[in-house]
Amino acid sequence: MKIDMGMIGSSAAACGPVAADAEGRGFDGVWASESVTDAFLQSQAALLTTSRVSVGTAIAVAFARNPMSVAYLAWDLAAMSGGRFVLGLGSQVQAHVERRFSMEWSPPVERMRDFLGALDAIFTAWRDGSRLDYRGEVYRHNLMTPVFTPHHHDFAIPTAVAAVGARMTELGAELCDGLLLHGMTTAAYLDTVTMPAVERGLATSGRTRGALELYCPIFMVMGDTEEQQAEMARQTREQIAFYASTPAYSKVLATVGYEDLQPELQALSRAGRWEEMGTLVDDTLLHHIALVGTPEEMPALAHERFDGRLDRISSYYPWPVEDPDRLGAILAAFHDAPAT
Repeated sequence: MKIDMGMIGSSAAACGPVAADAEGRGFDGVWASESVTDAFLQSQAALLTTSRVSVGTAIAVAFARNPMSVAYLAWDLAAMSGGRFVLGLGSQVQAHVERRFSMEWSPPVERMRDFLGALDAIFTAWRDGSRLDYRGEVYRHNLMTPVFTPHHHDFAIPTAVAAVGARMTELGAELCDGLLLHGMTTAAYLDTVTMPAVERGLATSGRTRGALELYCPIFMVMGDTEEQQAEMARQTREQIAFYASTPAYSKVLATVGYEDLQPELQALSRAGRWEEMGTLVDDTLLHHIALVGTPEEMPALAHERFDGRLDRISSYYPWPVEDPDRLGAILAAFHDAPAT
């Protein structure tokens, strides 16, 4: 199992030092996130200061852009990194696409299939010089002249899509190299929804499980003392409640018998009663979603829950470990197979 670090909330200026520090401490990869700045700018900053780790976007908002603009960005980032860049795309939700980005919205699974098809056509034209003539339902790209064709390279550009529901998961397993899952999940949801969708998508493409890498940022409730763990648990309950208040995660809750919680949390959020929401996430639900323990216990807990399900993970929260030797030993333990 690989252990990564997310850079959500970091500015592009801050991402260089953050990524370099992550590489020095032993993380396998870093993920740029489209929150306070552009994920591609974050990725470039991270790639310029590192030489070993993979750098990916988790996520870049696909529907706020078009396939051609994304292709140019990904092509150059792959070239400058020697193939360490991973293009992770997400659909975002309708309100953000239409009201924040002022872009058109259409059914996201179908649109993402079209987007990925257009990307593949563009990359193929750039690699082998064939005529670009992609005509999809949403995207059409049929003009590419030599002056606008980027410099040739042979570095792979792995793609991944963010997925919660079964249909987007199946699409990603069919067409992509990876899936970007959400930390708001349970082992039961992975087994009953995610993995069956993965198997269907792989079967459609004629590939095996080894062709697909599953990544997920995990809620790790860490602390060296009971008091520290209790404070992290409080913050995590509030974050879980925030996600659980949206209908998109009702099926996740249903896998562990908490389907009635979603409308209750949604009503509290609409009333602005944010502080009350976290108190409704009890210990049982917390432990279904989060890993709880000391930092040293995280590798064993992660292997116990996610071996055979996930290939790489990160902590949703920063690691509360300052000593580099201590953190290095913890991170190395994620790579080890569990004792039998």
